[in-house]
Amino acid sequence: MQLKQAIDSAHQLFMENDVPSPRLNAELLLMFVLGCERAYVYAHPERELTRDEQSGYDEVVRERARGCPTQYITGHQEFWGLDLLVSPAVLIPRPETEHVVEAVLELVREYGFAGPGRLRIIDVGTGSGCIALAVASEMPHAEIHACDISEEAL
Repeated sequence: MQLKQAIDSAHQLFMENDVPSPRLNAELLLMFVLGCERAYVYAHPERELTRDEQSGYDEVVRERARGCPTQYITGHQEFWGLDLLVSPAVLIPRPETEHVVEAVLELVREYGFAGPGRLRIIDVGTGSGCIALAVASEMPHAEIHACDISEEAL
């Protein structure tokens, strides 16, 4: 099966199973299976999938059609420009959560805690660590701790 045909087939299955953003999901899962970028998929729509690639793609497409989030299948989620590892042990970081990071950064600016060694932050119930990691990426001199009761999440 060619890449374009595989995506079209997955897209149709996702449409039938009310998977949101069916085309995007089909493409992301193919990129995951092939270990490639979107540009490759678009540049080589006629490329034939190997038997192993087809089998792997069919498996992840079935998982997604059954309702498993793409992020749990691929193990990745982008947040604040960072590529985070995720699993069913953590909530998938949502774009709205970036507002928390923005609020922290604004409070730090407002109260002037910008100098090295002056700011300590703890993220309790960190889950994926998305908030702590995003704040750390913006404030490398801050002392940031993250904790969670779930060892699996950590």
